[in-house]
Amino acid sequence: MKTVLITDRGASEALFPLVDDDIASVAREDQMAAEIAEIDALIEEAERGWAAAEQVETFRLSRELTDQVRARRTTRRAAQRALRSLPVRLDGITGEAA
Repeated sequence: MKTVLITDRGASEALFPLVDDDIASVAREDQMAAEIAEIDALIEEAERGWAAAEQVETFRLSRELTDQVRARRTTRRAAQRALRSLPVRLDGITGEAA
């Protein structure tokens, strides 16, 4: 096996960290630490989102009576609108109002 002599100083400085086992292992550990930090940040962001969703759900459940009243009113208003538009619909079909 032949050994290669790198004569370019810039190339040897760029390749030295890849050749030295200690430096390469430190570089790998730094890369793994950066990945772990990124994963931890993503997990923390997800947990904040879940906590916010849980807070909204808790608030909604505490206002359950209000939500039922609002739903009943919305249904009643929709029924009233449908009944108000009924004569107009009949005019279009038969030509006279009911």
